[in-house]
Amino acid sequence: MQTKLLTTRRNLTDDLAETLRAFVGGVQWGPDAYLPAERELGQRYKVSRVTVRRSLARLVAEGLLEPVPSKGYRVRPRSSAHSPVQTVAYVLAQAGPHERWDSTHAQILNAFQQAHVGASGTLLAVGCKGRPAGEVFRELAEARVQAVLLDGSELPLIRAAQQSGLPFVVVDAHSTEPGVDMVIQDNVDGVRLGAAYAVAQGHTRIGWVGPTRGFAHWRERFAGARAGLNDAGLDFDPRHLAITASNEDAEGAARQVRVMVGAADRPTALICPWVAMTLGAADGIRQAGLKVGKDVELVGWANAHEYRETLAAAFLGGDVPATLVWKPSEMARLALSRLRERRVQPDGPACRIDVRVSLIQPQAAEAAVRRGWDGSA
Repeated sequence: MQTKLLTTRRNLTDDLAETLRAFVGGVQWGPDAYLPAERELGQRYKVSRVTVRRSLARLVAEGLLEPVPSKGYRVRPRSSAHSPVQTVAYVLAQAGPHERWDSTHAQILNAFQQAHVGASGTLLAVGCKGRPAGEVFRELAEARVQAVLLDGSELPLIRAAQQSGLPFVVVDAHSTEPGVDMVIQDNVDGVRLGAAYAVAQGHTRIGWVGPTRGFAHWRERFAGARAGLNDAGLDFDPRHLAITASNEDAEGAARQVRVMVGAADRPTALICPWVAMTLGAADGIRQAGLKVGKDVELVGWANAHEYRETLAAAFLGGDVPATLVWKPSEMARLALSRLRERRVQPDGPACRIDVRVSLIQPQAAEAAVRRGWDGSA
């Protein structure tokens, strides 16, 4: 390999990537050929290892190189260079290797399977809870995964993904690390829309059911609810907050709501932006001897499948609450599109993409369920 001193006329990463690209393309490689180690490349071209890694990551994203744990960067056959992403891993931080995935993540996984496998790709589902992040990504490299959909925001996972050289997008989670792409439900403006709906129905005593601190979904939805009320000159009365330990604590929601709506100054509407919170709030209203919709209106949240199969079924024979609904299929489409962009431009600016949320009002519920919600309701 000829040594060339890189100048600063352009970005050093651009220069080194161009040099390595020309070298890889100009040599007839054997079936198991590797580039020199990162340190050697840095010494030869008088650049830092960070620059070397960024340049190599570009060639990995372009399909020219393949990172192999403990060995380095293997040159891929020319027939595979610039080929479309075929093998993608969906890595879920909330489930262990042999644990069953919850309903929401199962629906997201199904959407990615339909979108990617339907395009002749391969999707690996990986539950990584309790496992060292570095070990997970080493196994992904050994499985020749070309890109990663990372459903988790834990710092070790993000760092391992960044160090792997694989293009990745964080899905249905939020990361504060710079340079990380995210595709996530539109928590703030989605719940803001729900709060505006409650106000438009004439409600001024509006309550909240669910967690408010911790995960990004919790913080952002509570912030969106307050923003929607503030738009109308309102805010939550502390007595009308049923704050639960998690978004799955339906029993805790029911207990708090039963007490809350039993008071003389009870709220006339409740924002419950998770399926379990909506069902728990409904149980609490009924336990207090009141009717959902007539005495206390609910504003719920669900993905399209949960809306049809869970919420609508739970309120069979009555009014399905106004519900904020999003589509996992849209999340899959946006995330896979961003993954392709990231593979082509590994050093491009990062972005957050919010998945659109729509409000299905009670009077539109029957039609939405019957035809299959398409996002236009």
